[in-house]
Amino acid sequence: MTNNTSLTILSTAIKQDAEGRYCLNDCHKASGGDPNKAPGQWLVNKQTQALVAELTDVEISTSPVSSVKGGSNQGTYGSEELVLAYAQWISPSFHVQCLRALLALMKGDISSVRAKRPRKPAFDVAYRRLLSVASTLPNVDENQRCLMAARGTHELTGINPLELLGATSIAAPDAENYLTPTQIGEQIGMNARAVNVTLTQQGYQVKVTSSAVGSDYEPTEKGKGVSRFFDTTRRHGKGSQQQLKWSPRMVAILRPFAKNPEPVS
Repeated sequence: MTNNTSLTILSTAIKQDAEGRYCLNDCHKASGGDPNKAPGQWLVNKQTQALVAELTDVEISTSPVSSVKGGSNQGTYGSEELVLAYAQWISPSFHVQCLRALLALMKGDISSVRAKRPRKPAFDVAYRRLLSVASTLPNVDENQRCLMAARGTHELTGINPLELLGATSIAAPDAENYLTPTQIGEQIGMNARAVNVTLTQQGYQVKVTSSAVGSDYEPTEKGKGVSRFFDTTRRHGKGSQQQLKWSPRMVAILRPFAKNPEPVS
């Protein structure tokens, strides 16, 4: 007699045949579907065959295992004992899930069986893996790889490793001390807004309304050789964004465009 109460393992419904046996193919699907863990591979094991023989009762016509070919119910079906043995062969964690599901089914407490909540990866593992991915990108220096990996880690885990370590910015790989528009302006008598306007007018940067890196400006081809993005902690609120900074050479380049070309004291 078929059990009308459906068995669900990790959000996957497990079909039953007319004799009440459970579909091992559905169990395989619920476990993740590793091709090396398919029911057919398990059934050829000597231990599995010995278990089937032990469960076979000559006085009972129902076999502990059967196969259905064709139709929507196609698959291999096994008794509860075989379901648990198969689950244990797949993995200890999946065995626990099947055991809990069967116990809940027997108790009539189906609502207590829930799929595991997806776990966020460890931030250090995510960061190392993203660094590895970033290293495959063309024209990306070491600083940019770190920044990309940090932003990706924040997206995956909610943690920005740079912010966690108190790294409000990353130093340039060479000895130059890159400057903000404000710092450039202090040396040539311009405010930050005027510096940005001049950089734009002279073709070193363009203003962007929405940037993937969180900066208001992006360098043009002309500006890429004298600028660099730095990961900077936001002034208000948590998180970080990138800020475009400029080589000290830009002080001399922009000085002729200043109304007061003398350094601001």
